Amino acid sequence: MIFSRVATSSLILVLSLLAIQWSPAIAADKGLEDLDKATDLQLRVQTPRDLEQVISLCESAIEKGLDKDNTAFAKQLIVSSLWQQASQRAAGIFGQPRPDPRWQQIRELTTKDIEKILSYDAEFADAHELNAKLQALPGGNRGEALKSLGTAIELRTKKKEQQELAKDYILRAQLRENADERMADLDAAVHADPTSVESLQLRAAVNIEQGNIDKAIADFEELIKQNPENIAVHQALATTYASTKKFDEALKHLDKAIELAPDNALNYAMRAEVYESQEKYDEALADLTQALKVSPNNGAALLARARLYYFQEKLDEARADINQLLQERPGLSQGVLLRSMIEAADGDFQKAIVDLQNILRADPTNVDLQMQLAAFYVADERPRKAIQVLSGIIAADEGNWRALRSRGDALLSIGKHAPAIEDYNSALKLAPDNDGILNNLAWVLSTSPKDEVRDGKRAIELATKACEVTNYEMPHIISTLAAAYAESGDFENAIKWSKKCVELGTEKLPEQIEQLRDELKHYEEGKPFRELQEVQDKLDPPARILDT
Repeated sequence: MIFSRVATSSLILVLSLLAIQWSPAIAADKGLEDLDKATDLQLRVQTPRDLEQVISLCESAIEKGLDKDNTAFAKQLIVSSLWQQASQRAAGIFGQPRPDPRWQQIRELTTKDIEKILSYDAEFADAHELNAKLQALPGGNRGEALKSLGTAIELRTKKKEQQELAKDYILRAQLRENADERMADLDAAVHADPTSVESLQLRAAVNIEQGNIDKAIADFEELIKQNPENIAVHQALATTYASTKKFDEALKHLDKAIELAPDNALNYAMRAEVYESQEKYDEALADLTQALKVSPNNGAALLARARLYYFQEKLDEARADINQLLQERPGLSQGVLLRSMIEAADGDFQKAIVDLQNILRADPTNVDLQMQLAAFYVADERPRKAIQVLSGIIAADEGNWRALRSRGDALLSIGKHAPAIEDYNSALKLAPDNDGILNNLAWVLSTSPKDEVRDGKRAIELATKACEVTNYEMPHIISTLAAAYAESGDFENAIKWSKKCVELGTEKLPEQIEQLRDELKHYEEGKPFRELQEVQDKLDPPARILDT
């Protein structure tokens, strides 16, 4: 068949149009083979290397050329593969009881994955959230973590992803340094997902920290409404109510916790603590005994019961519990400390001292333990040993008025009145209203046989203030006031206050009543009272006694 010129021209035009129409499609399809391989491999991924290959094939496909829809699909495949890779890596940090030792390198690799994800999809909220978690780790960038969470929160708010939004508010709250901002985020978390247990628990904890106990209780009560059998929340409510001395409410929740878990020793131990706060010691002991029936080697219950026995002066029972505890957990500092207190209460100061010395070897800068050790040395008639300990405390902290006062007392007991007065004066500058310092300084200024240290006028001022601080209710302080007046030659007032002292002392200080009467006799005879203690230190016990 022969075409005409017109027909031939029309055919050429049609072919040209077809070429123009189809040539881009042909070019765009050059990457399809790699995309197909990537898609197939993604369905059977088994190793991290497989994921890397999927990503590489998709990137190759895009580079070679794909149409609009296939390009979008390839990018989605890259993002999902990168996310799978990042999630697997992050699990080595967040998904283990103990993070992978190489967590810092893992963080670096995961961060690069996230950067790449966000270059393809800047609105991938999960990636922003994971980046925040990684940056919140030690050595990370806290500012970047907050920025990433801010972006994630914006994205989830738009998408109305309420549960995930609450989680991101919680994460940001934990990174906040400002208390008001932290609380605002927790409020937002609760608003986003009112059923979020974590939000309510954290907000309650922050409210407790800030002293907003009623708000904390409201959050815990809401949690109980959601899950009336949540034992941990019943325990938290009990602790919170007890902190505000609402003991009946605390007991109500602990009773419920025990009903829900009768074999949980902690419930009984917590209820015992509330009973102890109410001075219901028999009930407290019964609960601790029940806790030990449920859990015979429960260290916390043994320690608590031993302490309660100690306070009730049931020393044999206390010692039995502590011995059992220390058999299970040798060297437990709290147990050894309580054992030392039991030994001291039983008059065995040498063993008490050894126990404290052993604890101090592990915690040599513990000032409270050093102060207790000094007190035991004094009780064991070794005041010079106490002075050595107290001098060490004062050398490290000249502002420790308790140590200054105690050293003054120890110096007084060995007849060193001038240095004792110096310590009392230093302590008084730091604690001007302390009745013990006021009284002891007034006493030595009134009764010292050393003429150069006595000062009756100042003694009256100090003793009067000590009496005012204690509402004239302490016979030994009124005794000091009488001695001060006697030193000043005012025996009328000395007799007046000494009689008052004997009257009060008959009931409050029966073991010292004879000395108080002897003081009154001095004043009735027109004589000031004098006292000089000169305790001679006992020798250190033999090594076999120190053997624990």
